[in-house]
Amino acid sequence: MRHLSIKARVTLWYTTFMLIFMAVTVFCLLLLSDRVSQRRTREILSNVVSDAVRDVHFRYGELDTEDMDFYRDGVSIFIYDTSGYLLAPQINLGLQADSVLQDQVIRRVQVGGTPQMIYDLYAVQDNTAFWVRGVISMAEADLAFASIRYLVLLGMPLFILLAALGGFAVTRRAFVPVIQIVEAAEQINTGTDLSLRIPEGQRKDELSRLSRAINQMLSRLQESFDRERRFTSDVSHELRTPLAVIRSQCEYALSPNSDCAQREEALGSILRHTRRMTDMISQLLLLSRGENGTFHPNLAQVNLSRLIAMAAMDLEPAAESAGLTMEAEIQPDVSLSCDETLIIRLITNLLVNAIRYNKPGGKIQVSLKIEEGSDRTSPENSSQKQKTAIPVAVIQVSDTGIGIPKEKLPKIWDRFYRADPSRSSEGTGLGLSMVSWIAQVHGGWVQAESIEGHGSVFTAFLPLSH
Repeated sequence: MRHLSIKARVTLWYTTFMLIFMAVTVFCLLLLSDRVSQRRTREILSNVVSDAVRDVHFRYGELDTEDMDFYRDGVSIFIYDTSGYLLAPQINLGLQADSVLQDQVIRRVQVGGTPQMIYDLYAVQDNTAFWVRGVISMAEADLAFASIRYLVLLGMPLFILLAALGGFAVTRRAFVPVIQIVEAAEQINTGTDLSLRIPEGQRKDELSRLSRAINQMLSRLQESFDRERRFTSDVSHELRTPLAVIRSQCEYALSPNSDCAQREEALGSILRHTRRMTDMISQLLLLSRGENGTFHPNLAQVNLSRLIAMAAMDLEPAAESAGLTMEAEIQPDVSLSCDETLIIRLITNLLVNAIRYNKPGGKIQVSLKIEEGSDRTSPENSSQKQKTAIPVAVIQVSDTGIGIPKEKLPKIWDRFYRADPSRSSEGTGLGLSMVSWIAQVHGGWVQAESIEGHGSVFTAFLPLSH
């Protein structure tokens, strides 16, 4: 049984159930049919005998048989005196009347090997006592019943066979989606094509739900593998450049033709690229821990207004050296339960991004305010908005820089994505990814608005309670 397929087991159980059901049904029907037939025969027999009693007349103590009918509705009528002597008709029944006459009792007996049903009725007519016996043959009824039973027993195996074949066909058709699921899973398991999907059809049953669930799982797997593939490729690309620089600088510093100043310059370049790689690796590890669910933020009540003011003050010299003006509009005493280190990194990344992609003589504005309800915008689709009811802290950094093309806006939160490839040597390409992840860790979200050539506005929404 364990080695049978599910289809075979379902068919076997279905056939077994049908066999038991049919056996019980046929048995009950045959039993009911026999009882109905017996009751009908008994009613006919008793009614005919009762009618015959009314037709019996005696003249001067002798039975008058002139107007009597001794055969009615298949019932033979016999008249006996009180001693059991047959008065009429003079036919040998083969019964010992004196031993079997019983008043108002219907019995089944064998007469010459033929099944008979008899009914005796004691009566008094014309001051004379007598017995009336009705006899009806059961041979024809028994033969009909036996024929029905034979046909049923003969037809049952055929019916069970047809039911089994029909059940197998229905089961096989019902398991078509399961076969498709197995085939798709085997193709995915033996190949590399995760774009395969299971046909869902128009059904609304459990298998259709299973197909949809597996397709959704496959889509997530495909997205995960694609993201992992891009991640590996991007990391390799991002590490290749600084490693190549470090190698060339090491070779240059070890060259016998280099002097102390050149070696010092080479070591400085090596240090800068090493710091960049270290920063990138630490951010990647942090993002990886967040995705794996092993990162737990160190939450504490923090004065968010003070954090933003300090971050802006720390980066103001860098902005001034780039010829930029930084302005801050911060609502005082905004308190937030958050991981202070992560929030500092979020603010810093937004400000550094505004400095890096700005224009000489440009402006940077950083603001903080509380909104009682805000439109939550989907990062994948800026047209999809959802109103939030809880108050949120809104951190906004705007610049007058180069801007971002509209078609590239949804991608800026991806790892290593740069809207301006010409600046690929600056930063790690993880700044905005970290911003988005940090906001999500705190139950918030981010959004970006930009006009190419005129600047960008980055906004982080952090719920005050989450």
